[in-house]
Amino acid sequence: MINCYGCFMGEVLEKLSLKEKLELSEKLYRETGAYYGLTGELELKKKDPFRWMQAYAKIRGALVTAREIAVHISSSPIVRSIGKLAFVLYTPEGDAIAHSTGILVHVHTMSDDIKFMIRNDYERNPGIRDGDIFTCNDPSIGNVHTTDVHTLIPIFYNGELVAWAGGVTHEVDIGAVVPGHDITASTSRFEDGFYVTAEKTGENDVPFAHWKIRSQRGTRAPLYFDLDEKCRIAGLYMIKRFLLKFIEEEGIDFYWKFIREVIEQGRRDLILRVKERLVPGRYRAVSFSDTPFSQEAWQPIARIDHLAHLPVEIQISPEGTLRLGMDGASAPVPFPWNCGETPMQGGLWVQLTQLLVHNAIVNDGSYYAVEYEFPPNTWCNPQNPQFSYQCPWYYLIPSFTGMQRCLSRGFIARGFWEEVVSGYGMTGDPVQGGGLLSGKVFGEPEDFYWPVATLKLAAQVWELQQLKMDLIMVMRCGIPRVIWGMRKIGSR
Repeated sequence: MINCYGCFMGEVLEKLSLKEKLELSEKLYRETGAYYGLTGELELKKKDPFRWMQAYAKIRGALVTAREIAVHISSSPIVRSIGKLAFVLYTPEGDAIAHSTGILVHVHTMSDDIKFMIRNDYERNPGIRDGDIFTCNDPSIGNVHTTDVHTLIPIFYNGELVAWAGGVTHEVDIGAVVPGHDITASTSRFEDGFYVTAEKTGENDVPFAHWKIRSQRGTRAPLYFDLDEKCRIAGLYMIKRFLLKFIEEEGIDFYWKFIREVIEQGRRDLILRVKERLVPGRYRAVSFSDTPFSQEAWQPIARIDHLAHLPVEIQISPEGTLRLGMDGASAPVPFPWNCGETPMQGGLWVQLTQLLVHNAIVNDGSYYAVEYEFPPNTWCNPQNPQFSYQCPWYYLIPSFTGMQRCLSRGFIARGFWEEVVSGYGMTGDPVQGGGLLSGKVFGEPEDFYWPVATLKLAAQVWELQQLKMDLIMVMRCGIPRVIWGMRKIGSR
C-alpha cells in the first residue's frame, strides 16, 4: 500500500533504486494526475503555511545567491556580463524543485539529463556516489545545443541520495566546424563540436585530469571553458552546503514531504492561471522560417532554399488543462535548425513561466500540468541523434511566437490586456560567440579570431497597441531579463 508521499507502509523510498523511484513517481502521476499522488490538501502547507513558504524562499534564495557569487568566477563575457548561467535543485528522480534566475530554458533540460542517467542504470555503472561530477551537452538527450554545458552533482545525506544540483553556462565556443556559439554551417552531429553525453567527469569533488585535458583541447577558447566550469562547480557546492544545513535544521522527514508538495503546488498554480487567464477552446497560429542556402551553404546537401512550416495549436479545457500540439511541422532538415524533444519542452517551460506563472511557484510542476505533442520525425522531434542540433533556436523561437499569439488572444478575451505579447522575429545572434576579423578595418591581423560579441543582434521590439502606447521590450528568448521603454503615442 502506498500513501501520498510514495512510501510503503513499513518501508521507505530509500530501499528502492533510483530507477524504481523514477518509475514509481511516473506511475503515481499516471494513476492520479497529481505529482507523487498528492491529490488532496497539501499536508505541510496546510499545517504551517508560513514555514512552508519560508522553506521555499530559503531554497530559492540559496540558488540565486550561488548564481550571483559564482558568476564572478567566470571571465567569459557571455556568462559574467550577459548572465547566461543558472542553477537548479532537483529531486533524486530529476524533477526541478526550485531554480535561480538566468537561462531558464535549461531548468527542464537538465532534468532530462538526470532521468537519462537513471534510465540507463548509471547507479550501477559507472555509479552515482557522493563527490561525483557529471557533465552533459548532448541535445538529443537533454540540452538545447552543444554550446550549453551542464554540470550535475548528486547530494547525499547520511548515505542517501536526497537531491541533485545542476548548473549550466553558455560557452563562447564549442570547437565546432566554424568558430562561435551558434554554428550555422553544420549539417550533422559530427560538425556540431565538442560532445559530452552525460559522462562522469569527476570524483571526490575533483574533475578528472583526462577530462580537463580533453575539454581544453576541444574548444577554441579553452580559458573561458575552464573558468565557466569552475563557475558551475563553485555554485553547485555552495548549493550542496546549503541543502545539507537545511536538512539538518528542518529534518529529513520534512524535506521529503516538502519537495513533493512544492512541485505539486507548481502544477496546481499553472492550472489556476490557465483557468483565470485563458478561455477554453482551440487556438491556432502558424509561423514560417526560411533558409536561403542554395548559394551560401558549404556542404552540397545543404545547398537548397527551404521554407519550414512551424504550426502551433493550443487546446484549453474547462478544467484548466493546456495541450500544445505541432501537428503538420516540417520534416528534419540538413541544417543545424533541428530541435530535440527536450529543448522543445524547455522552450515550452520558458513560455509558461514567463507568460502564465511568473508570480507563482515555478518548478517542474508547470511541466507536469501541460500535455504536448511534438510529432516524431519532424524538425521538433527528429529522433535521430546523428542530425545536427547545433542551432535549434532558428526554428524554436519563431515557432513559439505562435504560442505567444495564441495565449495573447486568451488574455484579451479575459481582459488581461497588459499581458498581451504580439510575438517577435527570430532573435538571431549567431556571431555572439565570435568570428574572424577581416584585417581591413583597424589593421588587425587578418583572420584573427575574436571570441565574443554582445547580444545586440538579439534585441527585438514588441509593440503592445492594446495599451495605446509604444511599449518597447528588448528580450532574448530564454533569458527573462528585459529592458522596458515607453513612449505615449497620443492620438494618431
